[in-house]
Amino acid sequence: MKQSKWIWKPGDFELYHSMLVHNRRTIQGVYYSPMWRIDPPSPNVLLYKRRDLEKPETLTVYANTDQASFLVNDKRYPVGTTVTLQPGRNFIKLAGYHPNAFPAFYCVGETFASDESWKFGSFGARDLHAGTNDMYTELSDRPEIFKFSYERISPVSSEQINGGILYDFGKETFGKLIFENLSEDVCVTAVCGESREEALSDEEAIVYVPVKSENGGFVSSAVAFRYVFVPALPCEYSFSADYEYLPFKQKGTFRSDDALINKIWDVAEYTLRLNAREGFFDGLKRDRWIWGGDAYQSYFVNYYLMNDQDIVRRTQRMLRGENPVTMHINTIADYTFYWIAAMWEYYFHTGDIGFIHTSYPHMLTTMNFVTSRLDEDGLYTKRRGDWVFVDWTEFFDPDSGPLCAEQMLLCRAYDCMAKCSALVEDGKNAEKFTALKEKLYEKINALYWDEEKNAFIDDYRTGNRNVTRHANIFALLYQLTTPDRLQKIIRHVIQNPEIPAITTPYFEFFELDAMCGIGEFSYMTDMLRSYWGGMLEQGATTFWEEYFPEKSRVENYAMYGKAYGRSLCHAWGASPIYLLGKYALGVRPTAPAYQTYEVRPNLMCFGTFEGTVPAGNGLIRVKMDKESVTVLSDIEGGTLILGTQKYSIEKNIPLTIAIEN
Repeated sequence: MKQSKWIWKPGDFELYHSMLVHNRRTIQGVYYSPMWRIDPPSPNVLLYKRRDLEKPETLTVYANTDQASFLVNDKRYPVGTTVTLQPGRNFIKLAGYHPNAFPAFYCVGETFASDESWKFGSFGARDLHAGTNDMYTELSDRPEIFKFSYERISPVSSEQINGGILYDFGKETFGKLIFENLSEDVCVTAVCGESREEALSDEEAIVYVPVKSENGGFVSSAVAFRYVFVPALPCEYSFSADYEYLPFKQKGTFRSDDALINKIWDVAEYTLRLNAREGFFDGLKRDRWIWGGDAYQSYFVNYYLMNDQDIVRRTQRMLRGENPVTMHINTIADYTFYWIAAMWEYYFHTGDIGFIHTSYPHMLTTMNFVTSRLDEDGLYTKRRGDWVFVDWTEFFDPDSGPLCAEQMLLCRAYDCMAKCSALVEDGKNAEKFTALKEKLYEKINALYWDEEKNAFIDDYRTGNRNVTRHANIFALLYQLTTPDRLQKIIRHVIQNPEIPAITTPYFEFFELDAMCGIGEFSYMTDMLRSYWGGMLEQGATTFWEEYFPEKSRVENYAMYGKAYGRSLCHAWGASPIYLLGKYALGVRPTAPAYQTYEVRPNLMCFGTFEGTVPAGNGLIRVKMDKESVTVLSDIEGGTLILGTQKYSIEKNIPLTIAIEN
């Protein structure tokens, strides 16, 4: 028999698990609701497939709900039935209803084995291929239960304190707390903390876990922790945890003669892996939500670390939700623009045009929503219900009008939308969005460029002519002005210490990308040592949501008015992996899915380094010291670039070039 997969209405798997993800957040044990609309999956589904058979075949249909049946030509059967299909044309329909999740089917057979070749009957709209996921290939799998892996872990130490026991697992982790051998009935609250101080702060900690004995033990839901404080119990017990994770393959690597940079790379990897779950989370403790800006950066790190396509697709679908579009993604306009840009970036790194075809209708309705809310000048201006984020808004005048940084992200979204329209051969919309991009480019340069300051100002309407790094960084990254003006931005903004510095790992991603793009590699390595290295000096085992070098370790734990409100495991802190892969190893695609690519290594501050970058269906290995560079790749289409010299990289043949001093 052919291997089967569970199938469902396309998008329902992501909608269902998004619904669970965004509705399980608590603060001190109290439910905390999401700030945007969460769309449920459809409770009904109709899936079908037509094929001609040359000989008889058997077909057995299963479902994850009792309220389901299947139709073979003109006869209906209950699920669980095995039917012999006769030669000739066979038309199979699957119909189901699931009131608490989403209906899914598993068909055992040959021609009609369930997979993405089945179609979803959309009741009047365009029929799409059925939804599937390669994690769900066995009948025993249940797609309404997300398929994590588990590993039993134990505390590395314990301490009797405050009338209870404080357990330390040695580093930040995520999983289910396991209490065993409870000989007495207990009902207490364990307090989890990313720091020792948090776990011992009964009133200020974020994560509470009610512990109530059940048949001599207790297993909690999965939570984030390093430390766990358990009040005194009236009996002996054993305590451990089940680490919950997804078993991503190790692909990207980096090692140098700089021990601190190596540790930063390792901690960044662990940070991203902890936040790579149903989708890419923002942070492990406080939100455990999917935010568009956090996810956008996680995608780039993923392309240089795991290159897992499925988690990008899942995250994009979870962020978008269903029609109609009534608000920006996460209520944040820039996150909507990132969502569109991420579609093109996904295709460019993976070559998966099928996902663009599937997502294209949602891309169009998203862009229609965006353009319907622009002002008379075609600029994005904050509307009621919008959150203008950029990099938290304290950088900007609260009375400002349309911010330059937002227009630049919108211009980038137009550009990426035009490219995706061309991919799916929608020439009319490709022309439309190209024209919108060009018109907005002209407006940005006419309205926001300040000749006296040699920079883009934040807002041309207030008259305050305020300059921040944000819009000017976007201008560099996305080439949104003339070469002459870009040089002025570098001199008068990027290299100007009087312009307020970036303070968040979130926007450091963009700044360091731009700095490396103009050859300021020492700036990046200095920032890695001082900023990310500073977190390590303060005891970080994963990278934080925000970090202020001038603050003490405990002061850095506070955020949003809470003593321990800051996330100490935040996905956007993992950007060193992307930066080192792209600019030290120097690997980047120059055509979709690495059909062509370049390797432009830079020794930076290192005496030697080596590493790998996942590329298409292969790996590119780079090794460099002060005397030579060696590249070994198992894909074709590469070019090694050293200064002005170019060398062709042959598949599976090491290329070693001496470096001229």
